[in-house]
This record gives sequence, structure tokens and C-alpha cells, in this order.
Amino acid sequence: MNNREAVFVIESLRSGIPTRRATRLIPDIRESVSSRILEDLIHFADGTIMPGRLIWGQYGQGKTHALTTIEHLALDHNFAVSRISLSREVSCHNLMNFFSQIAPRIKTPNSTLEGIQQYINQLQLADINQSTLFNSDRYANAQPLQVLEDYYFAEGEDKEKLFGDLMGVRMPVSELGRIHRSLKGMAFPRFKFKVAEHAFAYFGLLADLIQLCGFEGWVILIDEVELIGRLGKISRYKAYMNLNWLLNWQATMTYPIYTVAAAATRLQDDLWYGKKNDDRTTIPELAQERDGDEAAWTMTRFFNRAIDEHALKILPAQEKDLILLLDTVTQLHGEAYQWAACLDSASLIRDLGAQPVRTYIRGALEFLDTAYLYGQAQTPQTEQLQETGLTESDDEEAGESDDDN
Repeated sequence: MNNREAVFVIESLRSGIPTRRATRLIPDIRESVSSRILEDLIHFADGTIMPGRLIWGQYGQGKTHALTTIEHLALDHNFAVSRISLSREVSCHNLMNFFSQIAPRIKTPNSTLEGIQQYINQLQLADINQSTLFNSDRYANAQPLQVLEDYYFAEGEDKEKLFGDLMGVRMPVSELGRIHRSLKGMAFPRFKFKVAEHAFAYFGLLADLIQLCGFEGWVILIDEVELIGRLGKISRYKAYMNLNWLLNWQATMTYPIYTVAAAATRLQDDLWYGKKNDDRTTIPELAQERDGDEAAWTMTRFFNRAIDEHALKILPAQEKDLILLLDTVTQLHGEAYQWAACLDSASLIRDLGAQPVRTYIRGALEFLDTAYLYGQAQTPQTEQLQETGLTESDDEEAGESDDDN
């Protein structure tokens, strides 16, 4: 490790966004989580479509850092990776909107550019025609596959529009028809594409393309899953259903997709075991009312699976692990700024008391920065950060259209 690398690592820790380099140089104090994920990735690379994982943890205990470590593990093992944090604007209840957010954000090994267009452009239509993409009934709807085929014949602006559609920026069927007629001299086939029923086809096609481009598969990482709790009841039901599919908890996934989602335990506290709310009961009842026995069973099984032994838990770090972590941060700080960095990690941990991991890192950096600049430093003071509760939206259903195209 040289001075430049150390600077990059320290600055990434300071910003709270650890880089791929940082996760390699900083001790993994969540090894019990990352090792389980690595086992899954190894099986996935061997051709087994694995059930995904839900990671639970309290606020500030390292869920986001764990996802960063998993992201880098996946990239190191030749997977393409999409990562996203949920919000009111980006949630799983509208699967097509969710797809449009993660598809353009795909990261690939050994590239600083997001997206896979550069790899798709290296394929020939003959490669696609001879692949699994054209297996009978491979996708819930064949419209995205037709768009892909037209993409290889189109040029210029039309080509970019078609690629945008493949990434979830969907075009009106009239525009698809115009481009298709200009390329083939015939009308665009009538696929009767309905978003609520057929959005899965976009995921499947892209996952297959990722594999065809030479990667092991598509890893999807979802942070802040607890924000599903702010949706209305019907939208929460849709989000849980879609998350259940993405996590492959019914073993029905036929596409090379592996999903890891991280959620704060307050989702359980506020909505799954709350005094006023109990999604574990009300959502299966809603599923029964809207979609019948199978949907109700699916939701019941989803809630059971979410908290069984398959789920991963991030527990408060042990003191010995924290000491090793802060000692490494101290060493990196010294390398970065070329000075004899010194920190009594055990004393800092005791002085700060019980805190999230991120607070210890920030406290160590503040102490080291002050000592470096002024020759002496005091133990940083901390304030308790408050979490906002999960307040259900008044909007029961956030308009997921079932209309064609």
C-alpha cells in the first residue's frame, strides 16, 4: 500500500462511502455475514440460482457497509452488480419503475463506467439467436425480446431509444411500431404488454444478456428496505410480493439473478410486531381478498422466511473487532499523511460508550485529524442520532398502471 492508496481509503471512510479498495484494506468485522454471501455467490457462479438474503440490523450498525463489501465481493467474482437505496420515489411496489432505476446503474468488474451497453454492442444478433434468450416461453412477455432484436438493426437516435426501452425508459407502442416498420417493413407485433403482469420479462432479459456478455450473473443489492413501511397498505403488499420474487424465496426464479436486501429492525418493530400494525396478519388477509389462497400463502411464507435462520443479522461489534478496526484506521491515517499516528483504540471505545460502528470510525478520524494538525486531541463528543418512525402513507396505492405498454 502506498501513500496515495491510503489517502483514498481514509477519505472514503470520512465520506461514509467505503470504496472497493477500502473494503479490501479494512478488517471485515461482519465476516459472519459476508462469508455466507460468498458461499451463495460461489454456488451461483456454478449455475445454481440461489435464494436471496435479507440482512437485518439496527440503525448505524453497518448494513450499508456490509452491502458495500458484498458489492465488491461480487465484482471480484465476475458478477455484474446493481445497487440502490429505497425511497418514496424508488420502491419495489412498482416493479417497472424499480427496474428503470437499477438497470442503468449496473457495475461491472474492471470498468469505471456504469451500464452494459458497451458489452451488448459487442454481441452479434447470431449470438443472441443461438442463446437461451429464444427458448420457448422464457419470458412472461416477448415484447422486450423484440425490442432487443430491433436494436441490432437500428441506427442513431432510434437505436438509443430502443436501448432506453430495454433499460426501463419505456416507449409508447406507437413509437416502437414506427421504428419496427422502418426496419422490417411490417407492423410491430401486438404483445398486449401489461406492466403489472409482465415487468418480470425486462428483468429476465437483462439478466440473460448480462450472462451472455460474459459475466456470471446479475447481483441486485437493495438498501433501506424498511422504507417500504411508509407506503400505503396496498402498495406495501405489492412491494412485499415483488421483493419475494426478487429474493427467489419460492424457488421460481429462472433467471440468473441473486438479490440481497438490507433492512433496519424498526420495520419489524413498527409494522410487523407493532401494537397498532401487524403486517404479518393484515397483508396475507389483503392478499387473500385481492388474489386468493395462493397469494395469501405466499405472503405468510414471506414473513416467516424473512425472520428464519436464512436471514442474516448484524449484531453490535465485539470490542476486539472494533480495536482491530480502529488500529487499522490509525495505521492508514499515518500512511496517508506521513506522520506517526497514535490512537489508544480501547480507550476511545470506552470513552464513546455504546455507539454504532460508524460513530467509532468518525470519532477516530476526528481524534487523528486534530492530533495531526495541532499535536494534541481530546476524545470527540457524540450526540444520539434519532431515527424517524415509519408512518404509513395516506395514499393507498401509488398508480401502477395495468395498461398495455
